[in-house]
Amino acid sequence: MRPAAQPLPFDTDRDRWAHAAQEAARLHHAVRAELAGRPSAPAAIRAAFEALLLIRERTRGGWLRWDMFGPNPAGVLREAGVFDPEQHRLGRWVCRTVWGRRPPLHIWTRGGLGLPRPLPVGRTALFAVAAFAALGPATSLLPAATGLLAAGAVGVAAAAGLPAAVRHVTRCRVRVVATGEAYAAVFFRLLAGEQRLRMLAEHSERSELTRAAAVLPRLVWDAAGLVPLAADDVEARALLLGYAQSLAFLVDQAVEVERQEEGGGGGDP
Repeated sequence: MRPAAQPLPFDTDRDRWAHAAQEAARLHHAVRAELAGRPSAPAAIRAAFEALLLIRERTRGGWLRWDMFGPNPAGVLREAGVFDPEQHRLGRWVCRTVWGRRPPLHIWTRGGLGLPRPLPVGRTALFAVAAFAALGPATSLLPAATGLLAAGAVGVAAAAGLPAAVRHVTRCRVRVVATGEAYAAVFFRLLAGEQRLRMLAEHSERSELTRAAAVLPRLVWDAAGLVPLAADDVEARALLLGYAQSLAFLVDQAVEVERQEEGGGGGDP
């Protein structure tokens, strides 16, 4: 069986994909109208607007970003993000809080931190209120207007810097593979095999499949780390290709066993 070139969106859930595609189509018209009104917009801003059109799928171990406006209307995988599977549950929650979301329209860099511009109104208001509550005793010694200004300034600084700082600190716990990587296609095929084997394990009572599926998160994490190295490192390339081939072979064997059992001609191997 020839391995699939990419996983299926939302684990083959057609209803979720249809809903996401409808939302993306509505956003597509708004983005195109905005770009048409800004013909001289910088390339970075245009790229940020284009990134908004990608459908974000939250997965158990990270996220996927899909392009439904390319040559394949069923969705083309453009980016895959993977979280470190061995980190604590709290660490994974923190990573998910700042990674895998829609990118802000504008980004500017200060001290290695990617800061959004302009700041989201809701986040800024939340941090400003929190800062005012936290600085209450200190600002009580100042005039009311000065205290409000101080709390607002702290809130704006926290709204801009805190998520960016968390994102910067947790970067080592996240691996991102984009379609522009030389060996991204190999990794996407590996993700397709991971999805197929995981879904087989979920619908099967065979302990062998359950044990095999349990090691998949670590396999995907390791493979994501090999992708940027594979272009120049022969050993990394061989490892990545070996991972993909081994997983594809394992999926073929699992599918064959399932077919035999469904046909009544299989038993325990």
